[in-house]
Amino acid sequence: MEKNLEFKCLSASGIKLIAVITMTIDHIGAALLPQYLFLRIIGRLAFPIYCYMIVNGMFHTKSCIKYIMRIFGFAIISEPFYDLAFRGKIINMEYQNVFFTLAIGLTVISVIEQLKIRFGGYSVFGSMAEIMILASGCVAAYFLKTDYSFYGVLMIYGFYSFRLNAIVSGIFQIFMNCIIIGGVQGFAVFSLLPICMYNGEKGKNSGMIKWIFYLYYPLHLFVIFLLKILFFQ
Repeated sequence: MEKNLEFKCLSASGIKLIAVITMTIDHIGAALLPQYLFLRIIGRLAFPIYCYMIVNGMFHTKSCIKYIMRIFGFAIISEPFYDLAFRGKIINMEYQNVFFTLAIGLTVISVIEQLKIRFGGYSVFGSMAEIMILASGCVAAYFLKTDYSFYGVLMIYGFYSFRLNAIVSGIFQIFMNCIIIGGVQGFAVFSLLPICMYNGEKGKNSGMIKWIFYLYYPLHLFVIFLLKILFFQ
């Protein structure tokens, strides 16, 4: 038991910090140093961690509606910075930032969870409704051209649907990243290690740190844009 507790050593703040660091490395590789593939490989760890924490956040938030609105809000705020960093334009509709994927995925699992609560678990109607809600989210992500597209929505759903069985959840994520998406994305399976080390605690100063993590996303994209125009053109 003590060894198990020692392994579970990462709080929510700690695991988010890993996601932020690996995401930053990934974006540096994508926008500034595309010739260094290892930067993108390291960056593969970020998205599954964010997906996992989105599911975790849904079960700990006081208001799912406010949580969804907050994620969508930061998706909108971040989009011009995302377009500047990766497209060099303040508005570009070819590709949307990952916050939109997270927001869509969160909406999907929140609606499904509320249906299960209201109608008492699983039923034929509930199963059909769940498939339709998931399909709608996947279609929305695909046509909005969000980062990770419908694959991202499926990964969020996988963490939600199999949250009570870590082995099945891990197998699903391995299947999604290594087989369905494939390529460099296969390295994302290493994100399962810090996820397994999550101890369920928020961590110190979690409220303040939460907003720092949100604000960091558009701010680091703006810094990448500035570095790009100053040193990489």
